[in-house]
Amino acid sequence: MKNVICIVDAYSTGAALAPFFKQAGWFCIHVQSSPDITEEYLPTFAPENFDLLLAPASSQLSGFAAILEQLKNLQPRYIIPGTETGVEIADYLSSLLATPGNSWKSSRLRRDKFAMQEALRQGGLAAIPQCITSHLEEALAWADAGQEWPVVVKPVDSAGADSVRFCSNSEELTQAFNHIIGKKNKLGLTNTHVLLQERLHGQQFIVNAVSMNGEHLITEIWSDDKIQVSEASLICEKEILLPYRGEVQQQLIAYIKQALTLLGIHEGPSHSEIMWTKAGPVLIETAARMQGTIMHDAVISALGYSHVTLTVERYLEPEKFAQRLHQEYERKEHLFCVTLASKSDGVVVENRCEALINHLPSYFGMMHTPEKGEKIYRTRDLFTNPGIIYLCHNSEEQIIQDYKIIRQLENDGLLFELA
Repeated sequence: MKNVICIVDAYSTGAALAPFFKQAGWFCIHVQSSPDITEEYLPTFAPENFDLLLAPASSQLSGFAAILEQLKNLQPRYIIPGTETGVEIADYLSSLLATPGNSWKSSRLRRDKFAMQEALRQGGLAAIPQCITSHLEEALAWADAGQEWPVVVKPVDSAGADSVRFCSNSEELTQAFNHIIGKKNKLGLTNTHVLLQERLHGQQFIVNAVSMNGEHLITEIWSDDKIQVSEASLICEKEILLPYRGEVQQQLIAYIKQALTLLGIHEGPSHSEIMWTKAGPVLIETAARMQGTIMHDAVISALGYSHVTLTVERYLEPEKFAQRLHQEYERKEHLFCVTLASKSDGVVVENRCEALINHLPSYFGMMHTPEKGEKIYRTRDLFTNPGIIYLCHNSEEQIIQDYKIIRQLENDGLLFELA
């Protein structure tokens, strides 16, 4: 009988997993975490990559009863999440069917940003001062008592900087709070509470990992440059792939390995954002899945592998993966991930990105740029950027030169003609 893999919500980067398992002869099952796929994720879903598609009767755990019975009969070796919305259900199904995974009992630590910080604090790691509430008065009282404006206001369990705001006074906090509470977030969940946190200052970093049997392999470390925009918080500007070794990197690695363990990440990929403050590293948040919106071919060009291929290797070739666990990655090429930003809403009359950028010496590829006739929005989070460009070259100076050209083209309004 064939080996069976079950992927919950194979969207975004998670859509890249199934073809590897199919190629290796595995039977691939797709499980939706809810009856309907949210519109943000629908364009990335490739149902043709699966042998069986399963959707629940409802988003409640009771809605998965029939799916659970089918999976008992099919006996998957692994049940893994493809993207953020699939994390909790993958843990739930995996725990009930006793497949290697992260415990459902600790799922909340990996989805609830308040619980995540409290787990770090209780474990003796640096964490962010915070407050969670469903009452505006309580939110205002906490912010006033802290006397540290601005404060960060965000949903408890969304992603992609959805509705994150930096608030400098009570009026802005009230507006941000009312924008979040009771509304559906980008993951299709209703915001019953609002999270307030002290704003961290410093350089932001991304640390990706893949874990097996509670041991964590650091797959990439990126510096994560962001810029602040009005009526939002920070948007992605560029990410730069860093070498494994370095004074900052070693402290980031030591910190995140402890954090992953405290958050109950025992198996599979993780994507963490960390702020380097005056006091050292502090976790912003960790997701128990692969990094979203990555061009994994570009990462392979720079490192020889990607977050996707190492996630697959952990499940397809665990013995080979085990040998990597104590190895350091080696950067073969310099790599920049450049996120475009739009200053206004509009309908795309012409997308000139490819024509204007593909001749640059370090150009590797682009993703998610809009087509003619598509509406784009002023960039205020990950979901509203109009595209991502990867620059890869053996000369960092060449990449920087090309990067400056891209930003000049963008600033001059030449990449897109909007109506």
